Amino acid sequence: MSRDVLLYGMSESLSAAALGVWAQTTSGLHPFVPDYHRLQLEYWIWTQRDALGARILDIGVDHPRRWLGDGYLTCGEHHEDIRGDVLALPFPSDAFSGVILTEVLEHCLEPRAAVAEVWRVLEPGGLLLVTSPFLWPDHRTDEYRDYWRFTEQGWEALLQAFTNVRIVPCEWTPEGETAYHLMRRFECWGFSRFVKATTGYLCSARKPA
Repeated sequence: MSRDVLLYGMSESLSAAALGVWAQTTSGLHPFVPDYHRLQLEYWIWTQRDALGARILDIGVDHPRRWLGDGYLTCGEHHEDIRGDVLALPFPSDAFSGVILTEVLEHCLEPRAAVAEVWRVLEPGGLLLVTSPFLWPDHRTDEYRDYWRFTEQGWEALLQAFTNVRIVPCEWTPEGETAYHLMRRFECWGFSRFVKATTGYLCSARKPA
């Protein structure tokens, strides 16, 4: 079932439909709520599956991406393979060829320290795929808090030690974009060319070899 929201929910657009077909026809995918934001995120990871290498760590993931292969491992504070904190990962340095950290850093009190710990366990030349929502409601629960939202410049600062950094904003649904611009005008957020907003950012970066 998709979430009934305009800004990042499902849409009748061709791009949303194409991603929906991908999710329905690609075997082995883990279950996830197929809203447009999540479809973009999961497809982005799927397209980079080979670049992640053979030893992959997925931190704080609710539904494991087992389709990434035998070298895939999850770590977190709930039902993951290995119990651990992103601020003190229970692995030696340079242990993984790829690290996935999706929709986690907003819940971490010390995001800079978390990125530094990810850097430690990532091998030289290894790939980090990291995301976090931007224009998003406060979604704290009894299990975790909700602290942060990162702008594009915030991501640049968090990932400044890495190389080949790419920061890609998620697309709006057409319906959501219309609603956003209407809200922007009512909220007096300024001229459209000075105001940058998205449902979230998809960031890839490599640890220098």
